[in-house]
Amino acid sequence: MLPKKCAIDCWIFVGLVLELVHGKLDFNNDLENSQKFQSIPTTVKTFENDTVLLPCSLNTPFRYVRWHRDDVALVDSRHPEILPPDRIMLWPNGSLQVANVQSEDTGDYYCEMNSDSGHVVQQHAIEVQLAPRPVISWRWNGHTLGLQGSSTGNRQSHVTEIKSRSQSGLIECLASNGVGEQAVASVYLHVLFTPEVNLPQSVVYTKLGARAHLECIVEAAPAATVKWFHHGLPVALGTHSSSHETELQSNRSLDHYVNDVRHLLVIKNVRNADMGQYECRATNRIGARSASIELTGRPMPCIFKINPGTQSSTSHVLVWQTESLMPIMEFKLKFRQIPSNNVTRQIRTNWTELTIPAQATNGLIYITTYTLHGLQPASLYEVSVLGRNSFGWSDNSKIVRFATGGEVELPNYSTESELLNDVTEEEDIQNEITQRSDTLRASMMFNSGSAEGRGLSGALIYSICLILVFKYQ
Repeated sequence: MLPKKCAIDCWIFVGLVLELVHGKLDFNNDLENSQKFQSIPTTVKTFENDTVLLPCSLNTPFRYVRWHRDDVALVDSRHPEILPPDRIMLWPNGSLQVANVQSEDTGDYYCEMNSDSGHVVQQHAIEVQLAPRPVISWRWNGHTLGLQGSSTGNRQSHVTEIKSRSQSGLIECLASNGVGEQAVASVYLHVLFTPEVNLPQSVVYTKLGARAHLECIVEAAPAATVKWFHHGLPVALGTHSSSHETELQSNRSLDHYVNDVRHLLVIKNVRNADMGQYECRATNRIGARSASIELTGRPMPCIFKINPGTQSSTSHVLVWQTESLMPIMEFKLKFRQIPSNNVTRQIRTNWTELTIPAQATNGLIYITTYTLHGLQPASLYEVSVLGRNSFGWSDNSKIVRFATGGEVELPNYSTESELLNDVTEEEDIQNEITQRSDTLRASMMFNSGSAEGRGLSGALIYSICLILVFKYQ
């Protein structure tokens, strides 16, 4: 083999010769020229990566053969020391093989042969037909998605990370190559998820001998199995208690594949032993979740009512309402003064606690009024109350505020977060109570009534206190 520089020089020389010959050739191949060839001009239409053989043979023996594509020299039998381009091979009979054809191999090919009868040229052609390359996009529930995945030729896959059950929906693959309408194929994605348990009521109030219903609603895909537990032990179903299921989504469709069921635990005759915490536990093959329901005979939380009376500078009339299936024995009233000076964070005083006997009532609704005396004029107070029956104390009522007569400057919370922080502080309200009720008992007057009988007491009529109620939201 010649040194590299020599090979390059030879190819330059061959190129110059071909350029001269190319200018003299009759590429139309007249009749006389064509009659000297056994092969006929051929146009080969093929696809990428195929192998093509272009024929070139004379009726008589030839001295040499050379090929070029358009103006590019390919091979010359007189110079075997010069290697042809990759994928090009010259056959002994003069034919040219092009292996693993690519788009750049498209063009006109010229076979030049020299024999005793002279110099002749035959023209062939290769047309490499490319597979269509469509533009592929993805769409989810009508929204275009970014392509994340892999592709092989015209095959593409879309990869997405499922983070939420809300990612379920119709996924479409759209392909277009500029000819006609775009092609669309779709698949509906169902996202399986751990059951979600929701409670219409987290506390169910009842009494002995009553019929109690405990309810939880479970959404799951696939469907979940639900079991009830009482203080950590499975509820024994039978004559005393039973469970029922009602499917909320009865008409199933492609986009409503989620199992949505209301589960009901019925306790037919409530006993003392039935009170306490219940657990609705839902399980499917994805996971398990649960929610707790309290069955109790305690009173419901008290609610303060607005008293549209006149105001006093040293006293205030409070009105609250509660419901209890069992008789209420007493109430616990807690109040404290709020310094009204304009500071960013209000300094809290300790709570004062008063025990107030409950008045008998013929119904389940208790409406109670209570007058606080000995208060500071032009002052701001906050108050909370809870009731007790034979099953225990109710939860604390919401804390409300009122002002005594005279000019009073209400606290100015600079941010909503400060107000929320104050609400959080009240969760430990019981720990702040002090026993100062004896100091005030002598100056306070108690009045009560019921919704079933006498209505509100005379204290509501004769009080000159105007309530300004500010509720935490």
